[in-house]
Amino acid sequence: MNHCLVVAWHNPVVRDAFCKAWRITGDEPWVVLQQDPGWKSCARTKNAGIEEAMRRGAEIITILDDDCLPYGATATIESFMADHEQALEPQPVELFQTITTPRSRGTPHLPENRTLTMPVAASMSFWRHVPDFDAPSQLAHGATHAMHYNRGTIHGRYFAMSGMALSFRASWWPICQFIDIARYDDIAQGLIWQKIAFAKGYCFSVGLAQDIWHSRQSNVWSNLRDEVKHMEQFETLWRDIHAYPSNDYEALRGLLPVPNGKDHA
Repeated sequence: MNHCLVVAWHNPVVRDAFCKAWRITGDEPWVVLQQDPGWKSCARTKNAGIEEAMRRGAEIITILDDDCLPYGATATIESFMADHEQALEPQPVELFQTITTPRSRGTPHLPENRTLTMPVAASMSFWRHVPDFDAPSQLAHGATHAMHYNRGTIHGRYFAMSGMALSFRASWWPICQFIDIARYDDIAQGLIWQKIAFAKGYCFSVGLAQDIWHSRQSNVWSNLRDEVKHMEQFETLWRDIHAYPSNDYEALRGLLPVPNGKDHA
């Protein structure tokens, strides 16, 4: 099996609405519906789903949260997954910086001569309706405040990687695993992954695959209680990861505020 969809869920009503919206039954061999009993740990549930997909022989794995629904009248799960497969193919990255307008001497004339085609580590979709805010931003702006998206490819610069709609090759395991820190499971995953991927000559594809409609299940006050535990550390964690002299995965995990990645009771 080449491509598996992994969906973590805890509420059967939401799970069933997800399946209905995407027109799947959940019994398809390429669909892994991974239950999170009692909403204990999103990271552990997603990782269990990834491992199950790998046991089924998946080479490409797409993660999709159960509160992420089709965006657009023509959206299907097949087109969503196909978009991610295409976005995981090598992509052009603009690496030559143009520093003047018009361009100064020595700047390549043609745009394609300022880019390098690079392999892609992961493809991330953007979200509509409810932006992926942290709790303070949601309280300040409101749950559905408009958010602008910068689509393209990223190499050498760190970004906040959302795990709501994410696709990657199984060969990235265990680097692609979610890290069990409440509200930062995908952020921590992404920072370490980016450090290692950049060193290997990979880029990330952001917003090149189909968007999803995000309805959000989580409670803003619960999110705030979880986020404040590590908000200060995550403000500058990317710099510590970037400056670390090794690209060893376990060593980089040791830089996290919860080094063993077990932040849940």
